[in-house]
Amino acid sequence: MTKAPTAFRRPTDLLRRAAGLVRHPPAALVALADQGVVSGFGFVSGIVAARLLGIAEFGHFAMILIVLSFAQALHNALITAPMMTLVGARSGVSTAYAATILAGAFLLSVPGALFVVVALLIAGMSGETLLAACALMLAQNLQFTLRRLLFAKGRGMQALLMDFARAASFPFVAALIWLEHDVIGGNGFVWLLAATSFATCLPFVVAFGRPILRWPGCVQTGAVTRRHIPLARWLLPIVFVTFVQEQLIWLVAGSTLGLEELGGLRAAQYLVGTVLLLLSATENVLPVAAARAHAEGGEAALRAYLLRTSVKLGVPIVAILAVLAVPGEMWLRLIFGAEYAAYANCLRILSVSVVIVLARDLTANYFRAKQNTRVLFESLCVSMVVSVAVVVPLMRAGGVSGAAAAVGAGHLASLVYLVLAARRQSRRSPDRSAFGRWRRCPGLPTGS
Repeated sequence: MTKAPTAFRRPTDLLRRAAGLVRHPPAALVALADQGVVSGFGFVSGIVAARLLGIAEFGHFAMILIVLSFAQALHNALITAPMMTLVGARSGVSTAYAATILAGAFLLSVPGALFVVVALLIAGMSGETLLAACALMLAQNLQFTLRRLLFAKGRGMQALLMDFARAASFPFVAALIWLEHDVIGGNGFVWLLAATSFATCLPFVVAFGRPILRWPGCVQTGAVTRRHIPLARWLLPIVFVTFVQEQLIWLVAGSTLGLEELGGLRAAQYLVGTVLLLLSATENVLPVAAARAHAEGGEAALRAYLLRTSVKLGVPIVAILAVLAVPGEMWLRLIFGAEYAAYANCLRILSVSVVIVLARDLTANYFRAKQNTRVLFESLCVSMVVSVAVVVPLMRAGGVSGAAAAVGAGHLASLVYLVLAARRQSRRSPDRSAFGRWRRCPGLPTGS
């Protein structure tokens, strides 16, 4: 007689737990959902832009986004990345600190806008394009800052709702304008992105900025700057090096070869970008597991873990890339349109580059586990130098495919540098037993 009530109670308990998860979902789950919304919106909006604008206008749109990506990386290095580190150490966000961060986002938009204007003027863009690009830069940086602030304050669901509202409103507004005027254009697409971003983040700008109006003295720009600079000074060089190594190559390709070529290249990037998202997701797990393997089992355990991981990640990623790259013309024609099929070689070159990036990132985790991050920055510098050195001859020989190959050559150079550095470090390591196996030596200092 007691089994029936127990069996009846189990579905009720499950429903109660499910309702609790809906009301108070775990922060990690909310963060994953928000990243899915943001990444999915970027991917889908890019495909829609390629289909609606045509290849030349899509190249125009892509050049704007490339320039804005550097402005956002600079914003992240100076404001949001140090903020998340400091918030984690202090376990909270004060009202004054949040208001100062918001004010800093507006202030940093001035040098950001200056960079955007100069870069797009060099590329020969019009005045309307400059205004639209600056508006989108400010809107996206504000939304990025507010997203991080909301998560830092434990209000991740509000960040998810903000990003979902932007993702849902954009296609609705774009469809209305397209039905009304039958054309949007590259600049119009940028204005739409900026307007929907401003509209959805405006309530949170008011909420975090209200203390500034009530008490202007709460903005402590000097104090916050002094706290952020020690953290940001190591991030800024990486931002500049990675920009020169990749984004600058794309800008040069678009300026010299034409916007159609850049549009075709960007379409190929969107396809391999789905695989790069899988790689970025491993950042939540792989570095921690590699460090734990090294701490518990020394060099042998670290190498064994990285070897197993390379097989587990490499096999499915190579399979996905092969499915994308071999019939590259079919995918580009099907997803973006017939005029993009001619850029299948770019897709194949970028697919090979992703495999190189996978191997490089796995090798980088060898050094991260040993807390030797200096060699990682050195490898990025090598990558930058090689890409810049070979881009002109490769572009002369292969056009936009040569530009893609130049970036891939830079990734390969950084991989070779890391592999050679790992071999040198292994030979110098004194923790080798008589049988040639590695053992743990806790007393040894790590590199810096």
